Amino acid sequence: MRRIAMEKAKEILRLSQMGLSQRDVASGTRCSLGMVNAILAQVKDAGVENPLSLETKELGSIIYPPGNRKRKGKTEPDFEYVDREMKRKGVTLFLLWEEYKMKTPEGCMYSQFCAKYRKYRKINSVYMRKVYKADERALVDWAGITMKYYDDKSNEKPVYIFVAVLPSSSYLYSEPFCDMKMESWIQGHINAFEYFGGVPQLLVPDNTKTAVTKANRYDPELNKTYKEMADYYGTAIVPARPYRATDKAPVETTVQIVERRIIAKLRHCKFLSFDDLAEAFDTELEIINKQPFQKLSGSRRSVFVETEQNELMKLPSKRYEYAHFKQAKAGFDYHVALDKTQYYSVPYQYAGQNVLLRWNSRTVEVFFEGERIACHIRNTNPRVRYITDSGHMPDKHKAVSDWSPKRFISWAAKTGIKTKEYITLLLKQKDHPEQAFRTCAAILRTASTVTTERMEEACELAVARNIYSYTYFSRLLENCNNQKPVIHGNLRGKEYFKGENNVK
Repeated sequence: MRRIAMEKAKEILRLSQMGLSQRDVASGTRCSLGMVNAILAQVKDAGVENPLSLETKELGSIIYPPGNRKRKGKTEPDFEYVDREMKRKGVTLFLLWEEYKMKTPEGCMYSQFCAKYRKYRKINSVYMRKVYKADERALVDWAGITMKYYDDKSNEKPVYIFVAVLPSSSYLYSEPFCDMKMESWIQGHINAFEYFGGVPQLLVPDNTKTAVTKANRYDPELNKTYKEMADYYGTAIVPARPYRATDKAPVETTVQIVERRIIAKLRHCKFLSFDDLAEAFDTELEIINKQPFQKLSGSRRSVFVETEQNELMKLPSKRYEYAHFKQAKAGFDYHVALDKTQYYSVPYQYAGQNVLLRWNSRTVEVFFEGERIACHIRNTNPRVRYITDSGHMPDKHKAVSDWSPKRFISWAAKTGIKTKEYITLLLKQKDHPEQAFRTCAAILRTASTVTTERMEEACELAVARNIYSYTYFSRLLENCNNQKPVIHGNLRGKEYFKGENNVK
């Protein structure tokens, strides 16, 4: 009932005692007929014969009883139930009010229902600061306070705490890490998803470098690895606005809970290994999630199981494997440097282009303008520096890439036995066969310019004279002529230069 001034309420009671009808009383006091009826009904229900004899404060408590006092036969809404149902997807206050009116026809109207619900939320502001739908989002952050453990040499090592919370149920996950690098950030998310048993629709991080490369109120630039992880799990990233901690208020509160009820609680414990610290941390985390709420029924875990567990998106069959990203430039030998010891090929058409490298423990991928142009198995042999896919080579390079001792011997055998014998010996002359590849290739190419007999004769002579260089072999080949010598009177042979007729 809407509250009016007590002077006007007394005037209604006075005119009514004078015997005027309720319609005349409403007209004389400029109140609605319903208001007059409600005030007279309140006084009648209280059993007061002469209400005007009461003091104003006492009469006010009769006409407008305290909020915890219920009218006979009127059932107030169960706002704890309403609050729980509002977390479900598709549920609205109007729907819940309709369900309430079906069970309680004499109950309050929709406007009163909303007003009372807002009042309930205000009373429970610590928990109900904002209504979040189940599976809608997870808020993530690093705790501001660190922990520590001692290694084998009694050196103090810092430990950083990752925190994630589902604000709809306040169900939280937290985990210690030895650093706050990208790999730890990604691993914290993966472990949180597996702890929750599903994936929320949105992730709300702070503007840390592991989440946002370039902060912007309207169009932030996300870290490539973080975005790839989110895409793999089918969730989206919506960073909080810069310098707006209220955008992620639940995780700020959760961080305080972790700091006060886990970190502070374990502050006197001396951990001699990181594993001991992690085990103690996990135990305290379970205590928090199972502990009953102070102002509401249930616990974080029970509310999560009831309202949110079945609403989360399913986890993929395989967990995401952390990957690194790096901008690089393909050299003119169409290879890109993963580091100073490993080089991977790309199609030769992309030589000199800027590309994006993505690698993990198993593979190395190369992207150009968002399109993958190369994929290699990660090289684990430190002695092998260049990993080359023959499909990336131009045609003239493919022939060279196939060079091997077996191929040269096979090539020589097509000419003849003597040629094969010579090439085999030539390959053995060097400390490593590859040192003789160019010489073998040059000698065998000349075989196409001379007859087989001439090539076989030259190779036989080269073996006899230990000639294993292309320069001397080419001269030997020129001197090998199977044709008969020309006899002519004007030609002087070797006999001419021996006797007395030798002209000086």
